[in-house]
Amino acid sequence: MKIILNPCPVWHTTKVSVNGLVITVDGTDYDLSVIPVGGQAEAEEGSPFIDIVTRDLVKINYCYDSTKAEPVQSTDWADYTFEVEQGEVPCPIRWLPEPEILETGKVMSHYQPVLPYTGGESVYKEH
Repeated sequence: MKIILNPCPVWHTTKVSVNGLVITVDGTDYDLSVIPVGGQAEAEEGSPFIDIVTRDLVKINYCYDSTKAEPVQSTDWADYTFEVEQGEVPCPIRWLPEPEILETGKVMSHYQPVLPYTGGESVYKEH
């Protein structure tokens, strides 16, 4: 099944998996076997689907936690398109690095220096 994810920056991250003709989005199962072979259905309001749904192709609103993601994401639809028959749909989002926890309990985070990085100085900031 071809799955196209439409990235939507919000406060949580969507989980999508496939088991044959059943797509699970954030714990809710959607059984596409009710669509006749060669047929199609219109996405219902309030569902995670967009546009026309078939047994072979679905477009899904894919929410992701924008506070944990890189601010600039891919604009190439190929990066959000997957062929999955069984299992979890890969996450296409580029995430920020996880902050490092020091033994002292302080958190180290990565940051972008104001001036271009020329090497030599630390790019870590202690909080």
